[in-house]
Amino acid sequence: MTASPPEGFKLLPNRPGFIDHNGPYYWRESEAGPEWGFQSDERHGNPYGYIHGGAILGFLDTALGSAVFVATKRKCATVSLDSRFVSGTAPGSWIIGRTIVKKITRTFAFVDGEAFAGDKLLVTAAAVFRVFDE
Repeated sequence: MTASPPEGFKLLPNRPGFIDHNGPYYWRESEAGPEWGFQSDERHGNPYGYIHGGAILGFLDTALGSAVFVATKRKCATVSLDSRFVSGTAPGSWIIGRTIVKKITRTFAFVDGEAFAGDKLLVTAAAVFRVFDE
């Protein structure tokens, strides 16, 4: 288990509810763009010794929404989230999420994301977010 986040990661502001329960989550700017991360632990595990897909997908949903907020400076909510689980990893892994904002309209944002444990791709996702005026 990693004792502290990798270099450059900063704590996301604490949020009440699920994000606080599943996290804490971190972010950093990289050469490829923003990255999000979290330190998995036993509470993220499933009965088979892997991180539960819901824990990774919940994290990735937050990263995708954060990318939309960064791009628009407006609140948003997930409309759809299509995911593909590629591989698994054990609790204790540091998980990184990367996103690409594909298109933004007046009311919707389309964004893709991936979650990794080291160089191992865990999940890919494509999402649509409703972007609010206020």
